[in-house]
Amino acid sequence: LPTSQVEARTLAMLHGLLHQLHAACSHLATGARAFPSSVQETAGHVWHGVEGIQASLASARSFQDLSGLVLAQSRDAVTRAQLSLEGLLEHVGQHTPLPWILGPFAPALVEYPEDVPVDMSKWEGCVTVG
Repeated sequence: LPTSQVEARTLAMLHGLLHQLHAACSHLATGARAFPSSVQETAGHVWHGVEGIQASLASARSFQDLSGLVLAQSRDAVTRAQLSLEGLLEHVGQHTPLPWILGPFAPALVEYPEDVPVDMSKWEGCVTVG
């Protein structure tokens, strides 16, 4: 393939990935409304950071359109977003009850007293504790 086609495909893939990342961050920011304001703020920063990357790379039609400064700023924004997401995951892991995180799968996590017989046939394939 000629270099121009490789560049066009690579940039198209980059734009597609950024679009998916932006959509995921939008869902994250929306879902963070149930958490404390600090978590909401962090999720918003991640979302806006991805928006900034998307905006700065949106007009690129070739690698020459991407200056070293734009690439460095994008790399820094991605690093900040990654660190923020790690902080969010740590917060959720430490402060959120497991059934809330698991949602509809929460009933599968059941503790049974040792002296009560349990009919396990209805829990086939589920994870149980106890």
